Amino acid sequence: MRTCRQRSIRKRGLKEPLAYHVVVHALEAEAGWSADRRFAAAVSHAVDGHLAYPRYHAAGRARAREGIGEEGVQRLVRDFLETDLNPAIAFLANLNRAESALRGYNLYNATANLAVRTSVDIKDQGQRGVRRLAAARDLRTLADDPSPCRTATLTVAASVIEHVQSGGTCLSRPLSVSHLAEILGRGYGIGADVARAIEDDWLAPLSLLPRKLGCHKRTLERSLRDVGLTAQALRRADRMMRATAGLFSGHTLTSIAADCGFSDAAHMSRSFRASCGLTPTMLVEIARDDRKADGFESRLPYGRPHGQMMHRAAFDEL
Repeated sequence: MRTCRQRSIRKRGLKEPLAYHVVVHALEAEAGWSADRRFAAAVSHAVDGHLAYPRYHAAGRARAREGIGEEGVQRLVRDFLETDLNPAIAFLANLNRAESALRGYNLYNATANLAVRTSVDIKDQGQRGVRRLAAARDLRTLADDPSPCRTATLTVAASVIEHVQSGGTCLSRPLSVSHLAEILGRGYGIGADVARAIEDDWLAPLSLLPRKLGCHKRTLERSLRDVGLTAQALRRADRMMRATAGLFSGHTLTSIAADCGFSDAAHMSRSFRASCGLTPTMLVEIARDDRKADGFESRLPYGRPHGQMMHRAAFDEL
């Protein structure tokens, strides 16, 4: 049975509202997050970075009842940001100017199907960068706005700004899917092994993985399933990370899509929309303006495929 709030959303013609996965997981603060579970969740959210808004709201109210302080929420959010593979955070964290990062953050809030849209401006900027932010919250549901929810959301913006102003040293950001596995202490697990095999030859058909890893297909599938993964999910996560780095390369979107294994630029655009609510065109414009204002080298590695890889690219396994 639908609640009154859900019926109201339906009447207003809105899609089921969402929240960014980092703030949901941070607010839920569940015990028992194993390294394998963190890795599988990050891989999944590289492709779809959102969770249902009721989870976000319920977790915020639960933390408010417990009396958690701002510092506790901030610590949890920053922890999950450091294992986030989603293109939204990966892109914003690679920018060079706080103004560019805020522009991207606000654009994400304006375009993604969020239940609460947050707009952030610079309130106080000193010689060493942004010192204070001002935020406005637009609640698109009938629910209240618990304090931990506000703190968690603003911590995302503040952490990204701080990271950008530090030259990319404030947060420990993963550079690849296998790098994240290493950060989580799972560098020799099956997920990392498959991720490295995909990263070594990212356009090769997934059917070649068992031979590369020296095992049977069903053994590989079962081993991945035991830790909440699939080879398809790992390749999609790698593809999204690779394409995000490509947005800073200066190449055309058509070239980036082909380099990364998308069937075409439209497929890449749909994938970004589904992942973070933004399109590559939107993000490239921000990256271009950011580079014009302060020329810089991208911190995200971007490799292009060689001829043999392109020859055997398999778009039928998308």
